[in-house]
Amino acid sequence: MTSGKYFNKGVKALDEPNVGYVVRETPDKIVVFGEKNERYDIPIKEIQQVGANVLIGLNFNDLRKYAVRRDAPLPASREDPWNEPDKMVDLATYEGKYPNTLFNKGVRAKNEDHVGHVMKETPDKIVIFGENNKRFDVPKSEIYQVGMNVILKIDFPEIYNYEVDKNAPLPTGEPIETVEKDAYPEEYHGPK
Repeated sequence: MTSGKYFNKGVKALDEPNVGYVVRETPDKIVVFGEKNERYDIPIKEIQQVGANVLIGLNFNDLRKYAVRRDAPLPASREDPWNEPDKMVDLATYEGKYPNTLFNKGVRAKNEDHVGHVMKETPDKIVIFGENNKRFDVPKSEIYQVGMNVILKIDFPEIYNYEVDKNAPLPTGEPIETVEKDAYPEEYHGPK
């Protein structure tokens, strides 16, 4: 599978032209965020066609079997070394290879409302893919606490002050497609 083949594409069902958009892909599934706080973890085998959008070969009602809580952890996009039972794991090397970052953490408002997931971290901002096809570029100065989730110092509607078009360039000036490099490093899928 080519890295980033589905990332950020719109998703359609056979009878629904707007299911949502792809926020993550793994070797066996795509994670789709839809309108109205929906999330679907859809197996790759259910994809019928890929072009400008991803067409799922099911009717919308049949997608419900793949529904997941929107704030559930996203599936890993990197292979964890402990998934191989006969392999000795050197955690110091692993942690050096994948340093502790905010990438992929859930983000919550001060009142614990779900905002989205961190898809990119820059030295001074976090890029959050959130509810209803929203993207927020939030300064790190707005972070209140970091644990299992990133908790912000602000609530809705203040968070909308940081809303940007989901396809806009990253705060670093790079195109949004470079997010896939964090999610899918070359050693994960192999060279393009």
